Amino acid sequence: MTTAEIEEFLAQTRHAVMSTIRANGSPQISPVWYLYRDGKFYVGVYSNSAKRLNLNRDNRVSLCVDGTHPDARYVAVYGTVEIVGEQSAWRNEIEKAIAYRYHDTSEEAEDYRRDTSGLDSTLIIITPQKVLSQNYN
Repeated sequence: MTTAEIEEFLAQTRHAVMSTIRANGSPQISPVWYLYRDGKFYVGVYSNSAKRLNLNRDNRVSLCVDGTHPDARYVAVYGTVEIVGEQSAWRNEIEKAIAYRYHDTSEEAEDYRRDTSGLDSTLIIITPQKVLSQNYN
């Protein structure tokens, strides 16, 4: 896929599967919501989740965004993560954008944000080092 095709594909609301590395070296995978902006991926994770604990130890990550049937495209990313634990207006804006991306209405997005506001979460920023893509359509 061209860079423009990748950008268009990632702009659509899709789930991603993120892989981190466990302490024993095996992969740990999780479906995640993401926001792709300015060449980086933004993902919210719970602070006590396996993926966050893995990233504290090893900041390497893989992310795969699949078109799902019948869309036979995918984008796979290999990169490193920056963990943003401290609250800020910027972090709040990114988290809000993620919530709005995965809900049909602003009311649903705000309900989700309200329901999850008390949970201990972290924002991670994935900086791609390598991007692979394929269009089997």
